[in-house]
Amino acid sequence: MTLRSRFLVCSAAIFCMMLEVFAQGSSFHNAPASAAQMKNPYSDDAQAAAGGKKLYAQNCAQCHGNNLQGMGPAPTLLSAKVKHATPGELFWFVTNGNLNNGMPGWSQLPKPQRWQVVTFLESKNSAGQ
Repeated sequence: MTLRSRFLVCSAAIFCMMLEVFAQGSSFHNAPASAAQMKNPYSDDAQAAAGGKKLYAQNCAQCHGNNLQGMGPAPTLLSAKVKHATPGELFWFVTNGNLNNGMPGWSQLPKPQRWQVVTFLESKNSAGQ
């Protein structure tokens, strides 16, 4: 195989892998399209973010860390993946979780409180912290 042929084969393989990554990354944790369309009723609400911070400390920090840095198998919540998730996708994931990966669903929290947690996450990610 010539050098040019190897280059073309490698380029095609990289292109296919990139397409797969982009296709997989089309939603946050396989959230349905309907979740991505949901709007945060508390978007940019400082009081909601403060409430979400308290709820995060009570329910999330033991796994994700006080500063959202992640601990053990629980990932950081300051990642590009979380930052680029829509509010609705975050809400859906907080509600449903993924027990196969150790994330419980928090559907027992009232809906406004789940939105407050999302508001808190958004405030931390938009601040770049």
